[in-house]
Amino acid sequence: MDQTKDKNKRTFNNFLIIFFNSLSYFLIAFIFMYLLGQISTAIAAMQFEYSSIIYYYKLMFLIDSGAWNGDAVKLLYSMAPVVALIFGIIFLLLFIQIYDNLSNFKAFFLWCFAYAVIWSFGALLAGTILNKGIGYVVMYFYFMDTGKLIISLFALSMLLIISTFTTKWFLFSANSYFNELNEHNRAFFTFSHVIFPLLVGTAIMILVKLPKISYYELFVLLTGLVYAIPVLLRYPGYPTFFFDDFPIRIKLDKAAIIVAIFFVVAFRVVLEFGLKFSGATG
Repeated sequence: MDQTKDKNKRTFNNFLIIFFNSLSYFLIAFIFMYLLGQISTAIAAMQFEYSSIIYYYKLMFLIDSGAWNGDAVKLLYSMAPVVALIFGIIFLLLFIQIYDNLSNFKAFFLWCFAYAVIWSFGALLAGTILNKGIGYVVMYFYFMDTGKLIISLFALSMLLIISTFTTKWFLFSANSYFNELNEHNRAFFTFSHVIFPLLVGTAIMILVKLPKISYYELFVLLTGLVYAIPVLLRYPGYPTFFFDDFPIRIKLDKAAIIVAIFFVVAFRVVLEFGLKFSGATG
């Protein structure tokens, strides 16, 4: 029987509070990292005098197909995954520095890292299989089918390995809600804070991008399901984590919810018209 201070916290209402808090930061992180990658690519394209427009569903280059060259393809189609991965690592390091802080905001850094992994290795997996996105870079290196298979397996393995090693960081963020994370509340927290926000957040962003979402981006987003597998398999095996002794209240992060709603609406409405970056040829 659970004899801890947290024994009365496993209620449906608290489950929803943790879920909405985490979902809000997931959506904020998703849109922030997505735009970071797309804007970085659009700026890089200007160096080749390519104009582009960022829409909610894709980055469109305003050039003729004959204007492409090998260097441009390799740089521009690898830019977003590389930028996402670099910033994702930075955000993970920031989280590690502040993980003992009780603020819910640290979930933003974790979701930025998760998105970075999905948008780098997930994109590599999807692109290599579909010959889209970063898959164009693979094509320009003239890899044969065996090479593409190795790259795909590498990308899938990295998704699973990184998720395995970062599961504990998601569990450590339970200190925002509990005095300890043990066998009684570990599943409650994992599903409310990680699994359901990941699934629902991914579904929301797919819906936001409909009806123009590409098969490539849909594939990338669905690799988030792969990221969830090690979390589901690993979380029961962790020992009890002890946090602060003083009582910790589970509170709804209203500011995060408002910001998330604003981000999602603005993302769809503003980028319906597009954000243009002009090169000399645009």
